[in-house]
Parts: sequence; C-alpha cells; structure tokens
Amino acid sequence: MKNVLFVAPTTYEVPLTENIEKKFKYLNEICNLHIFAFGVDKKEFVHQGTKLFLYKKVKNRILNYFKIFGLSATILPNIIKENKIEIISYQDPVSSFFSILVLKIRRIKVKIIIETHGDFIETLSLEKNLLFPSLYKKIFLNMARYTLDRADKLRAVSSSTEAQVKEINQNKEITRFPAWVDFDNFKDILPVRENNKDFKILFIGSVTDRKKPHLIVEAINNLNSKDVNLYVVGPTPNESYLSKLKELVNKYELEEQVVFAGSVDRESVMEYYSQSNLMILPSVSEGLARVIFESQATGCPVLVTDAPGMGDIVIDGQTGYVFESNNLESLTNKIQEIKTNYKDAIHVGKNAKDFILSNYSADNFKFSFKKLFDTV
Repeated sequence: MKNVLFVAPTTYEVPLTENIEKKFKYLNEICNLHIFAFGVDKKEFVHQGTKLFLYKKVKNRILNYFKIFGLSATILPNIIKENKIEIISYQDPVSSFFSILVLKIRRIKVKIIIETHGDFIETLSLEKNLLFPSLYKKIFLNMARYTLDRADKLRAVSSSTEAQVKEINQNKEITRFPAWVDFDNFKDILPVRENNKDFKILFIGSVTDRKKPHLIVEAINNLNSKDVNLYVVGPTPNESYLSKLKELVNKYELEEQVVFAGSVDRESVMEYYSQSNLMILPSVSEGLARVIFESQATGCPVLVTDAPGMGDIVIDGQTGYVFESNNLESLTNKIQEIKTNYKDAIHVGKNAKDFILSNYSADNFKFSFKKLFDTV
C-alpha cells in the first residue's frame, strides 16, 4: 500500500473520537495513513496504524493559517522524506500554498492531491471581521491558482466546490465524492419529534454570517407563533456576529423561544436531531454540509437554501425542502408550509433517510479514495 499523508488545518481531539477512529480505520485499509494537523498541544504518536503529527493550534484563524504555512514549509519536507510519503492530500488550495511552493523549490517528488471542502475564498471574510477582506480574497485567489495548477489530482465534495475549482482551473481532472460521515451512530436514533408539544427548529453549524442563523430568528418573528422554538447549536468563531444575533433575539422578545446551546458533544448532537421537527441551514455558501447528511440519516426533515451544492442531496419535497437563498419571505413561508403539513414532512424525512443510507456509506468513501490513490 502507498504511504499517504493528509495535511489540513483541522484540529483533532486527543484521545481521538470514535468517529475519527472509524474514519482512520477505513483509510488504513487502503493506504499507510499519516496525518499532519493541529491539536490542543503538540503531539506525535501512532494510533492503530495511523501516524499523527499534531501541532498546537492558534485561536485566531488567520494566524493559524500562517502557522500551518510555516510548519508546512519547514517541518513537512522532513516528515515526507523520513516516512517515504508517496502521496500528499491537502484539505484546501489556500493552506497548501507554502508547502507546495517548498516542495517544488526543493524538487521533492511526491504526488499531490488537493481537496476542496467548501468555499475557500469567501469563507474567511464571512466568518471573521477582516480589515481588508477584498485584499485577502485577492491573495487567496492567487495562492489557489498556484496550488491547483501544480496538483496531480483534485477532489471536490460537492457540485458547488467542483464549480469553484473549475472557475480557477479548467484543465485539471476532478474526482467528486462527499466528505466522511459515519451514519452508524445516526441511523438507529429513536425519533421523538412527533410527540413534541412545540415545533422545534434546529440550526447546527458555525454561528456566522455565512451560515445566516439570523434569518431563522427573523422568520420566527414573522410567524408570530409562541409554539415555535429555535435551538442554535455550534461554535461561535465570530463574537461580533453572535452579539448582533442575541440583540436581534432581544429586539423581537424571543428570549423564551431561542436557545443558544454552543458547541456540544456528539451524543448531544444526536439528541437534538432526534427531538427536532426541522433542521434549517440558511447558508449562502456551503460545500456539502455534514449536518445535512446527519439530519437526513436520522429522518429529521431538512430545509436548506438553493445555494449551489445543496441540490446534490436535497430535492425539494422529496428528500428535504428548499427556499430561496437570503429571502426571508421564502424562508418564512416554507417553515409555515412544513409546520402545517407536518405529516408530509415526516414522509419526506423518511425518504431522505432511505436515500442517504442507500447511496452513501463508509465503504463508498473508502473505495472512492482507493480509486483516487490508485490513479494519481
């Protein structure tokens, strides 16, 4: 099997979670797996055949990018040589720039795969308060052009991420398959949503302007119904946006109907899916969010925007519901329609579960990567 190194600005918990262990187990069946990423502290260790090189994460996302740039340029070449790495898979075209630049300058022979899991140009400006967002976009776009041009293979997780790559580089072959999702812990969840006294809406994801949970708050205010509750679950990387969101809740006097849960563990996430009548993701920019797969695997009806990529797995009225991106009236009307005809929504949720479990699996994920490694 080939020696493969995954490089990403991802942060891993130590000890590794059950979900990550399972993902690494499948990948170890098709390659000798190495991971170069971040952790709470610097740590190098081997776990069930996977060799991990973790470096201490910086809280500021921009600084974290610069840190991975530096590590990739100085430490990564030695890891490649010492472990006889044959293939490197980078998680995005931007954070891989300095590493690939150094590899080319030092003429280190290794096959390069660049993955794209989301909008790697707009995400930072939408999730952080940057002083010069247009400048960052220009810089990142030029970095992406360089890395994509020098990659041997590209992998996209959705039609939208594939389209973004093609806008920058039309010449590279792109393999498309979704990110890892472990359905085993979700498909057997016992739903209790049909017994709810109130209509429970779930937003799960980063609480940022890119994800736009404020639209759900606006819609609940428009509905003017005391039996509709919103649970906001996920990390809060943009404190300014969070503050404005809470001010909006106070303005509409929805404190009793909107709950900010913050980041929660995997077991709690599954409970939220089980209890929620509807999961809403109003993102204007998305790769193919894992939370959509997870919601569908539990039979929880989903409502998403018509942003590119969503339609890969959400077909309006069949495997979920779709509203017009950034359109409050469209969102409000769709929530009311789903709430009024909830028996139909339950049927749609069951259809989505059958569709997801039939077409996506851990084995599909494994064999898609095997084909990618074999042909790079």
